[in-house]
Amino acid sequence: MNTQQLLCFVCVADRLNFTKAAEDLFLSPPTVTHHIQTLEAELGTPLLIRNSKMVRLTDAGRGFYNDAKEILAKIEIAQKKLHDASHTQVRLFHIGCTSSTELRYLKAPLRHLREKYPGFSPILHVQDYFSLKKMFEAEQLDVMLCTRNMIYKLSNCQFHPMAEARLFAVLPKDSPLAARPSLTFADLQDQRILTLHPRMVPFEQSSRLRDWIIAHGQNQMDIHCESDRAGILLAECGYGVAIFPEFYTEDLPDTLVRRPFAPDCPPVPFGLACRKQGKDDYTKEFIVHFADLNNGTDGP
Repeated sequence: MNTQQLLCFVCVADRLNFTKAAEDLFLSPPTVTHHIQTLEAELGTPLLIRNSKMVRLTDAGRGFYNDAKEILAKIEIAQKKLHDASHTQVRLFHIGCTSSTELRYLKAPLRHLREKYPGFSPILHVQDYFSLKKMFEAEQLDVMLCTRNMIYKLSNCQFHPMAEARLFAVLPKDSPLAARPSLTFADLQDQRILTLHPRMVPFEQSSRLRDWIIAHGQNQMDIHCESDRAGILLAECGYGVAIFPEFYTEDLPDTLVRRPFAPDCPPVPFGLACRKQGKDDYTKEFIVHFADLNNGTDGP
């Protein structure tokens, strides 16, 4: 017994006419006849009495009619459930970043994917770089917010730049240095420096900034901060001048100012990392909207 046999029987029982039932089912009358004959053979009893003048149900046919309709209704419900499930399948999407400040860049793509995919379920991991690196290599992250330098040793990794962030010095408004339009290495030679711990944003293997910070720390009690917010707080309390990438300095207390630092230093490329191979549609669409929406009017 199959669905086509049941459909043919119910339709003929409703129409009491093989030709009209065949038209409704987009089948030929001989095909409808064949399906009903095979159904009757399987059940071992005639369901219809038919001749050249009329078609009517047998007693067995009348009893089987309701059962057949119920079976077809249950099949339709089951198919709808499967269809709905396939369109609302939960997809856990793991996103890594090193600072809660970076989360604002996720607002636009997350909103878009929620509206398009009801089963899309993001999980945010705010961890230090080395923890994220291990998770990425173990394929426990779908995407990761980072600087280009953070992923230069990761295999099977692709970087999608969003912005090039300059370095800024964050310092109190009442600092004598706050009056200057920009600050240089020489300006901060005698100042305590607050930088992010390399676990958060590792330095390049060899760069002017890295070499200067190492040399500077030998003469000053510089502080490696565990988060950007910690560095901003220490700068506000007068513990030193924070040197951070631009995206960590956008929302400052009124008591602080930011000034471009070492304008001749190259900017820090910031964006999204993902695997080169194995990207599904969710990842591809997230990447597209991360770039497009953050660079447009819907961005942060």
